[in-house]
This record gives sequence, structure tokens and C-alpha cells, in this order.
Amino acid sequence: MKLNFKAFKTTLRLQGGFTLTELAVGMLVVGILASVAVPSFLGSRNSAYDKEAQRSINLAINAALIHYQNQGDFSDASSAGCGTDAGASVAIALAADLQKLEPNVDMLTGNSASTSARVVSIDARRTYNSNAELLGCQAFFATALSSSGTCWVARFTVEGKFFLPSSVSPIQMAPALNTQNASNTTWTLLQANGAAYAQIRAGTNAADGNNLPTLALVQSNCKASTQSTGSVFGQVGFVTAYYAQPSEFYSSWRDATGARGGAGN
Repeated sequence: MKLNFKAFKTTLRLQGGFTLTELAVGMLVVGILASVAVPSFLGSRNSAYDKEAQRSINLAINAALIHYQNQGDFSDASSAGCGTDAGASVAIALAADLQKLEPNVDMLTGNSASTSARVVSIDARRTYNSNAELLGCQAFFATALSSSGTCWVARFTVEGKFFLPSSVSPIQMAPALNTQNASNTTWTLLQANGAAYAQIRAGTNAADGNNLPTLALVQSNCKASTQSTGSVFGQVGFVTAYYAQPSEFYSSWRDATGARGGAGN
């Protein structure tokens, strides 16, 4: 029997695998698709994480406003104490009051850091006018830690210009900008009551100049007592690092702000 080598070679060619060139082209295409799809997926996932934390904070604020209507201020229902400054028992009582009004999220006292998007750290604060006169328990703060690593912060003030009588911590709101360039001259900060929002985000790349604040510092400082004034135990002028400063609050949730949060006013 005579073999037909030409037919045999054709059969082997048809049954063979991909050539190295074909494999290289295929891997290149997969790499390009991955470089486009993966960042998009991660961005969408982090956005969903952030929105969950924001929703939890909004629920806490709504509960606080109902509480305010019932009590006349943000102090707890059983005493005239205002948040963590009035002691641990008062802070616990306020968290319990709001928990009854909003059972869909876990309320923590202001001295406890949020650990997830469904756990909200809350605190109440006194406010003062420009003459350093006490206006009462007129401010409320809430924080929630997103799974993206960002600590979201919100406040609601009914009246007042400062959180401390010495004017160390003013009630301010940053203007809405269409640029993140810090060298650009911006409008004057507004002194405004109502709802305001901020964030603390970990520095993760060279564009930040350094890697501060770290994720661990963001997590440990994601508590309402720290984010309310940046002060520790009411010490005027003593500022905790990595908190949302008065100049970093905006009138709505923002994915990016002019700064990451840091020490000093």
C-alpha cells in the first residue's frame, strides 16, 4: 500500500493546535480586555460599597431629625446631655434612642469606630454663636466605613457658627468646584447650617505625595466623636490627625474632595 504523504501532512495540519503567533495574539487581546474590564468592575464595586455607607448615614440622619422634632434638640431622651462630651452613659442612651427609630442599621456611640457600611457611629454636639454663647445641642454627626476603605462623614446642624466657643472649629461648607487643583483660587467658604458631607480616604499612590493617611488610620478614625471637631476630650486647639476638616464638607456626597483629611485647621 502506497502512502499519500501529501494527504497525511494535510491531515496533521488540520488536527494541529494553535501556532505561537496565534497564541501570542490571543493573549494580547485577553490582556487588553482585562485592562479595560477589571478597573471598570472594581470602580463599580467600590461605588456600590460607598453608596451603601452613604445610605446608612442618611438613615441615621433621618432618625436624628425625628428625634430632634420629639426632643427639641439632639440630646438623648432621658437627660439633657449632649453626646460623648456629656459622658459614656449619655452617648449610649442617644445611640439607643436612634436605634429604636431606625432598626435597619446598627447605631454606635461616637467613641466607637464604624466597622462596616451598615454600622454607623453617631454623636451630638453643642454649637455656639460668634459671641461664644452656647446655643444648645444643635449638631449631629454620623460616620460609616465603606468596604472600599473610605470613611464617609455627615453632619446636620440646626443653628450656630462654631462647634467650640473659642472659634477653633467653625461650621463651614466648601464651595462646589469643577476642579481638584488646590492651587486654583476658590470662593470663600460658606458658614451654613443644614446637611453637609465629607470623607476620609486613604492615600494609595504616588499622586498623593505619600501614602498617608493609611487605611488603618482611616478605619480607626471613622468615629463620630473624632469627626465632629477633630479635638480630643474637648481640649481646645488639640487636633486629631486624619479627620474631615470644616473646609472639607460639601452640600452633597462627592466622590472626590479637595483634600483627604488631615491634621490642623
